[in-house]
Amino acid sequence: MTEEDFLKAKPKKEDIIDFDEINIQNLRDNDIAETEAEAMGLLTKDRLTAKGNPINLAKLSQIFKKNLNEGFIYTLLILDENKKTIKSYGQTKDIESWQTSKPITIGLKPIRFVQAKVDVTPSSFIINTIEALISTILLALIIIFCVGYQMTAIRYKEDLLRNREVSLHGTVHDLKAPLASILLKLGFIKDGIKDADLQEMITSSERQIKNLANTIKTILITSKASESKLVINKEQIDIIELTKQAQEQIDINYASKPHAIGIHDHREEKALVYADKYLIENVMHNLMENAVKYSDKEANVEVNIKQDEHFTIISVSDHGVGIDKKYQKKIFEQFYRIPATHHKSGYGIGLAMVKYAVKAHGGTIKVESELGKGSTFTFTLPLN
Repeated sequence: MTEEDFLKAKPKKEDIIDFDEINIQNLRDNDIAETEAEAMGLLTKDRLTAKGNPINLAKLSQIFKKNLNEGFIYTLLILDENKKTIKSYGQTKDIESWQTSKPITIGLKPIRFVQAKVDVTPSSFIINTIEALISTILLALIIIFCVGYQMTAIRYKEDLLRNREVSLHGTVHDLKAPLASILLKLGFIKDGIKDADLQEMITSSERQIKNLANTIKTILITSKASESKLVINKEQIDIIELTKQAQEQIDINYASKPHAIGIHDHREEKALVYADKYLIENVMHNLMENAVKYSDKEANVEVNIKQDEHFTIISVSDHGVGIDKKYQKKIFEQFYRIPATHHKSGYGIGLAMVKYAVKAHGGTIKVESELGKGSTFTFTLPLN
């Protein structure tokens, strides 16, 4: 406050607090006040006391009793600077053995404290302690029960999943043999028939059976990979020849849909790739098939093969519907399908299989895509 404002306020002499009255270091040393603000508050209380408004022990007792939350007998005391009782409220006999609170300063001139004494008998203390202990034990037992129940439920679900996987593997293996036998018999039948229409029908049936066999193989790969048991059998393979075989199969399967697949080899040295022939053929087939499947009208797919010192780099690009950025990390998860593509056939396992197969070879896979402009899937395979 400026001197001008101070004069305008016209304070009374008894309301003025002189900072020279406060020796804050001395107050700290005697555990009376820690800051000048606390000291000023105490001096203000002194002014109120001088005006006939001393601390009201009866009201203070009501507040103390409300916050005590127990039916203990207690006494409130006002002490002088020597911690001797000036005034009390409550019982005064036999209070020396009661539990005593820390004295709280309520005035500086003269120095005064307020203190509470509570009759906490050993029996009541023990009872309260036992009650707290029982509550803690009960809570611990409830937590142990809940954790145990959850663990039991988790183990039960794990057993169900394990049994389901065993059943799935067995069923899939059982399906492979009949399909191979049917394909073999259809081949013999087709060789013995000269009618073009019948041969075309048999060829169409063969295509459908091969698609089914490919789906079964993909299910096997993804289920094994989820258990970290994907086994690869590496051999020297011609990646161009493998890509062309996958293209031929797609051309047959999507004969009714206008599409064109261009294969471009940008490598200076046509080195063979050391990889699992069956797995990589499935990778190429899945990526190229998706490129054709998710193009609305005519599908134009470009397969580019490059090479650096350590990796063969293969990318499959299309100009189809594209993939929203928020879905690009999820598409490699098992059984995940982009919401807008549910009308397309598929089970959400193809790209999961691609990721497992590439990762098992020590390679990486990524996608770059933009809605309405198409997608590019790029994966790498180590040269050795």
